[in-house]
Amino acid sequence: MNHLTRKPGCPTTASAVVSRGCTGLPTQGVCAVPNLPTAGDVALAAHEPRFEASFPAEREAVSRVRRELRERLEADGLGSIADDVVLICTELMANAILHGCVGFPSGIKITVTVVWSDVQLRVGVRDPSVVRPREQELSATRTSGRGLRLVDELSDRWGVEADPSGRGKTVWTELDCPRKRAS
Repeated sequence: MNHLTRKPGCPTTASAVVSRGCTGLPTQGVCAVPNLPTAGDVALAAHEPRFEASFPAEREAVSRVRRELRERLEADGLGSIADDVVLICTELMANAILHGCVGFPSGIKITVTVVWSDVQLRVGVRDPSVVRPREQELSATRTSGRGLRLVDELSDRWGVEADPSGRGKTVWTELDCPRKRAS
């Protein structure tokens, strides 16, 4: 079962059901969706444009991945949404490095996958932890903890998929109709 947030007014599918009171998830605007397509599924097949990068969970690697992703999106005509996609990836990569890799040996890797079609753009950031991310309470004094709020604002949907092996998770986000947004 995958959990995702939906912005008010976003269409739901027949397979989406409201799930309230799930541990670690907000109590409003959360859906539990069985069999949500992933980047490897038919919805975003292997022939769709993609960007993939695995790198050591170190802050220094993030700028290289951001630069390469921006270049790939711009080369495919998605330059006008590249800022949003790169910001989403930056926030998810930072969370993976700061929270998803804690307690794991140095050199552990995280993977960023971005797959797009005319219908959807999907970002996934995989890390070795099974701990689900949580949105932080807003604070006027804290300088961090706003990343998932940014992801939520920039995305049509986002959520977490547990690795079937029980080793890790992928935090994902989706943008509908990326080419229409880009024009």
